[in-house]
Amino acid sequence: MALNNFLSPGAYYIYPSEGVIQWTEPYLDLSGRVEVGRGSIDSRTAIIVFIGQSLSVNSVPTAYVPVNPNSIDQLNIWDGKLYRAKDPLLGINGGDPAHRGTWLLRMADKLITDGYYDRVIIVPMAVGNTRVGQWSDPGLEPYLFNRINTVGLRLRDAGLPCTAIMWGQGESDTSAGTSQASYAASLQKVIGEFNHAIPGCPMLIAREAYYYGNTSAAVLAAQASVVNNTTVFAGENVELVPPSGRYDNTHLNEAGADQRATLGVAALVAALGL
Repeated sequence: MALNNFLSPGAYYIYPSEGVIQWTEPYLDLSGRVEVGRGSIDSRTAIIVFIGQSLSVNSVPTAYVPVNPNSIDQLNIWDGKLYRAKDPLLGINGGDPAHRGTWLLRMADKLITDGYYDRVIIVPMAVGNTRVGQWSDPGLEPYLFNRINTVGLRLRDAGLPCTAIMWGQGESDTSAGTSQASYAASLQKVIGEFNHAIPGCPMLIAREAYYYGNTSAAVLAAQASVVNNTTVFAGENVELVPPSGRYDNTHLNEAGADQRATLGVAALVAALGL
């Protein structure tokens, strides 16, 4: 894992995004957080990396309280430590009084309740308001491409394998009018860097482009085009979440977060043959 060329101490440095992209300061308040050990890792443990934009940060209005609180942990990519997972999740933006929850924690809970895993470790690394090109260009501030390598190193150092990487992004590219060819080329670079930093980990690509009542056929086609059903699989179809599941006609409310979590479980089951 993390067979890369960036092994100096600087490889762990995460360039702050908030100076380039507004409202993306990560939530890092450790008050009340419980640090946990690696423990036993086996086939009944899922380690899932979540990358994307604002639907995959702390953007749901209220915090979710899991049914299986002692079986869900998270890796904080900023300090490399494992904590008992609770909303707001550490290391991603949001977490203010109006944005306390995630769909990620709901999905982890469902994976356990539905009997697929006994333990789930969430690795959140999404950044709100990002375009695919910001994730794919190593020379573009705020250097999000480099975070892929950092996450690979964090997993390696924590002794954690990778069960799946879930890509959930597209709204900003709908807004920007990104072409199918451009989006697909950028996403292939992201996939390539994950293959480099976390080799052998399957990647799921969500269908996600709905932005304040509009969507992008180009973005959706690009997302579908990278799926090969060998190493890259179809993720959840977020386009199925109706306006009633979105508090501002884009971001997920509690019902929308629950729906996406259910769709995410189904996509993971299909991709991994669970």
